[in-house]
Amino acid sequence: MKTFPEKTVIELNEALVRIVDGKLAYEQENKLEIARNWEDECKANPALFNGDFFMAEQADISSGVFEAVYKRTRFETMMHWKKNRTSIKPWHIFAVGVIVSSDNALIAGRMAPSTAAAGRVYFPAGSFDEGDVRDEVIDIDRNMQREVMEETAINLADAHRSDSNIYLVTADSSIALFRRFYFDLSSQELLASIRRHIADEVNSELDDVIAVSRSADMSDTTPATFRTFGDWHFSQM
Repeated sequence: MKTFPEKTVIELNEALVRIVDGKLAYEQENKLEIARNWEDECKANPALFNGDFFMAEQADISSGVFEAVYKRTRFETMMHWKKNRTSIKPWHIFAVGVIVSSDNALIAGRMAPSTAAAGRVYFPAGSFDEGDVRDEVIDIDRNMQREVMEETAINLADAHRSDSNIYLVTADSSIALFRRFYFDLSSQELLASIRRHIADEVNSELDDVIAVSRSADMSDTTPATFRTFGDWHFSQM
C-alpha cells in the first residue's frame, strides 16, 4: 500500500478509482472480529444498516493522477476498521463536494444521532455505493452531486463555477478527494435553505448546518481530512 504525506493537500489532475473482483484481505483476516463488533454496534445503534461498501488495497499517485483499486465488502468491515489501531489497513476513499458561499464560507453539517458518525461535523459527503459505479469505475463527481443533494437539497450543478482539479488529503488511512463548488448565495442564504430541507426530512442525516468562515471554526468533532482542507482553503485567501 502506497504511503502518502499525512494531512497535506495534494493537487491532482485526475482521480480514477476502479473495482476488481475478489475478497478484501482485511475482511478475510478479521472475519470473526468484524461480526462480533457489528453485533455490538447494532446494539448501540439499531438504525445501522450493513450495506455494500468498498475499500482499497492499492492506491498511488503518478504524474498528477491518483489511481486506486477497490474491492467490495460490507459496512460492518468499515465499522471494525475504524476501531482497529493497526497501521496496516486498506484505504477508505471518499469524495467531498465542498459548498462555498459568496462570502467564502464552507458549509458543513452536523451528523444526526441516528447515523454512525453522530455529532461529527463534515462538509456534506458520503462513501461510494453501487449507484456510483459505471463499468466498474467509480463516478466521483456523481457521488459528490448525489451526497450533497441528499443531505442538503443543494444542487452542485447550480454553482457558478467549480475547481477544475481535484484535491487529495489523507489521514489515518482515509483518503478524501475534494472539489469546491462556488455559489452566488451567501452563507446565511445557504444555511436557511438547508435547514428548511432538514426540517422537512423524516430521517435527515444532518441535524444542523454551520458556516465555516475560518480555520478556528473547525474543532476535534471535524475529522483531520476535512480540517486540513479547510485550513488550506483559508490559507489561499
